[in-house]
Amino acid sequence: MLPKPDEIIYDRRRKRLIVQVLPGGKLVLKAPQGTSKHQINSFLAQHAGWIAEKKAIMAQVSPPAQALRFVEGELLWLAGRQYPLHLADTGVKGLVFKQGQGFFLLKKEQKTGVERLNAFYREYTRRAVTTIAERVARQWGLQVKSIRITGAKRRWGSCSRQNSLNFSLRLAMVPPEALEYVVVHELAHTRHHDHSRAFWAFLEQMLPGYEAQRQWLKQNGLRLPDF
Repeated sequence: MLPKPDEIIYDRRRKRLIVQVLPGGKLVLKAPQGTSKHQINSFLAQHAGWIAEKKAIMAQVSPPAQALRFVEGELLWLAGRQYPLHLADTGVKGLVFKQGQGFFLLKKEQKTGVERLNAFYREYTRRAVTTIAERVARQWGLQVKSIRITGAKRRWGSCSRQNSLNFSLRLAMVPPEALEYVVVHELAHTRHHDHSRAFWAFLEQMLPGYEAQRQWLKQNGLRLPDF
């Protein structure tokens, strides 16, 4: 059966046809201006197998979340769960999280919500990452030069040739088990600076069953809001 695009985008600057399958399974075709229906159908027929396979995978990935607005009752992520945001008249400084109640932010600071959340996530991630990294590095005799928390949106973490580790502050949003996986993954790179079989074998030794957390990040990473 010929795949049917959910959206076709024509562009006079484009030189060739391409097809994309977005999170949720949406099929988008991009074509040069003036491309005939026959050319499009022929292209889709040639790539039908790849499209079907990709749609099956991407149907399990949730579409990207909406950008945060920092309004009363809005749900904010922390450690794999969502908690309501409450706007307070007084009594809090910056963005505060109270267990069992959620997040609190002064109404007059609503416009600085992005900066406040950024700072909160950065500090949360720094504490969590450092605790795990110190414990695991000591356990496996690994040397870490430094740890830095970044605002990266597309990479959860990285390891330099000098064993300097970088972690995205967005890790504050994921479950603790997924955060631990990212930390251990980057620590494994301090011994194997590649994704060789030796690297994956070492990672399995360090964190048996890591694949479940790796899969969670692949399937749910895009659900986490942009801010």
